[in-house]
Amino acid sequence: MAAPAQLQALLKAVNTLLRKRRYHAVLALLKGFRNGAVYGVKIRAPHALVMTFLFRSGRSTCTCCHASCLPCAALAWRRATSLNSGGTHSPCTQR
Repeated sequence: MAAPAQLQALLKAVNTLLRKRRYHAVLALLKGFRNGAVYGVKIRAPHALVMTFLFRSGRSTCTCCHASCLPCAALAWRRATSLNSGGTHSPCTQR
């Protein structure tokens, strides 16, 4: 079954937008935020739940808070590294 013409036009427009180099930094920020959220939801939150049942401590709220803060930390990290990449960055040459 073929997709409607409007959907194909939308997909083509999105693909051309994603291929433009000037949007690379913004898309990297969005990708970092998304990956941080996925990691927080898939890994950190279930881990906190299991640790709470195993050790019966109240530390799960701290770990769940950490899991929810991961997207913001990833966003901040991507922003800092994208700002740094605009300058003259040379690899370390110490031996």
